[in-house]
Amino acid sequence: MNYSSVYLKNFAITIDKHIENRIGIITELSNDFKINDYDYSNYLKMGPNSYLPGISTKEYSLKYVTKESDKLILIEIPFSAIVFPSDDYTVTISLDGKIVYSNNYGLIGALENNTLPRFLKQSATTNSKFDISIIPTTEITFFRASVMALWGFIPLIAFLSINRTHWNKQRDLERATEALETIINDMIMRVETGEHVEYKPIETQHEPLRKIQQALENLFSRYVEAIEGYKSTTEELENTMSQIEEMQSALEERNFLLINTLAETVELKDVGTGEHSRKVMQLSLSVASRLGIVDPEELNAIKYGAILHDVGKIGIPDRILLKPGRLSLEEFEVMKEHTILGERVVLQIPGWELVADIVRHHHENVDGSGYPDGLSKDTLSLRAQIVALVDVYVALTEDRPYRKALTPSEALELMQTMVGTKFDPELFNVFRETVLEHFSKSDILLNNPGESCEFEDKDNLHGEMRV
Repeated sequence: MNYSSVYLKNFAITIDKHIENRIGIITELSNDFKINDYDYSNYLKMGPNSYLPGISTKEYSLKYVTKESDKLILIEIPFSAIVFPSDDYTVTISLDGKIVYSNNYGLIGALENNTLPRFLKQSATTNSKFDISIIPTTEITFFRASVMALWGFIPLIAFLSINRTHWNKQRDLERATEALETIINDMIMRVETGEHVEYKPIETQHEPLRKIQQALENLFSRYVEAIEGYKSTTEELENTMSQIEEMQSALEERNFLLINTLAETVELKDVGTGEHSRKVMQLSLSVASRLGIVDPEELNAIKYGAILHDVGKIGIPDRILLKPGRLSLEEFEVMKEHTILGERVVLQIPGWELVADIVRHHHENVDGSGYPDGLSKDTLSLRAQIVALVDVYVALTEDRPYRKALTPSEALELMQTMVGTKFDPELFNVFRETVLEHFSKSDILLNNPGESCEFEDKDNLHGEMRV
């Protein structure tokens, strides 16, 4: 049975049934593709969509837009709800050449590879117009090749057994047959271990046995050629995948350098130096270390999320970004857009959804009063909370056009008043301990510890400081 064809067909039917039966998260769109007054017309269209970030879910999702009773309906299938029945295959769902789902997480957002040999890759198009492909893993490809070749020996061995029974009275034929069987079994074992084999016929006076040996010699020769061909194809496939990974890594590095340059450009305008994001990154990683975070993916997200958290300010007009005084209500609404703009910039790099989470949510508060999504402690990621807390501290201890820098103790004292509303109490305690490690006790308490610090926040018009 060709299991790959069955898997491919059943998986395509599953995707279509999810869409036909509205299995997923259903959201109503306005006719101009707006959800809660947010315009998605640049990201969504009728039918299948390649936009990856979740809209009504926090994780990536497969999206399909349809029309019901003069209303537009968005169907989102979270990636966690999509299950492929076998780990022996890499499955991809793509649209317009872009991979929008795969059980190999690293392929999501990349371009579909159309250079693989046809015998390695099977494809189909769903009724909902998604392109589905499955590719066997390296191990299963080599195993199937071996099984198919070895299966060809069964009728020959059976035929050999019949001949031996027919001429069992001829002792020389019996000895030759036994020797031949031993040689074949030995060769099969050597082939299974990957050793190169070459069939050498035994001497015999029987013409039928010579013909059988000639057939076996041809079979082994072709079998060895097939195995070497599969090995070569496997090596080429591995080399191709390695080259793709190297190219993707180089592309990500180039994109990061470009985005980081934008971030530094914003800082030079907004803060006056290019050091703010670097300080946020270093202190955020220190807090993560104290919290015991060791997952490389999380640490990289914190590192790059801290560096790029304000990259969206490149799209904020200078008259608002550089305003020395308090922002008006209208100006503050424009300023808040920098979190969403920054997320769009960062999502240009495939696989950076965790970084994008930090960029979008570094102004959220644990009580749900922040922006842009009003997330609370239960729905706000720890990585975003870390960067948000450190960002406030670093901003308070830096000179800005609208105020002078606070000392570390003044900043900590002011931030203590925000615990429970803006910051999580336990996280703030860990953060405070981390800061105290960076400064001696005498340095921290230089500003008359018996007096409470006074600080006028010019931007606290709407419950948010400008950082």
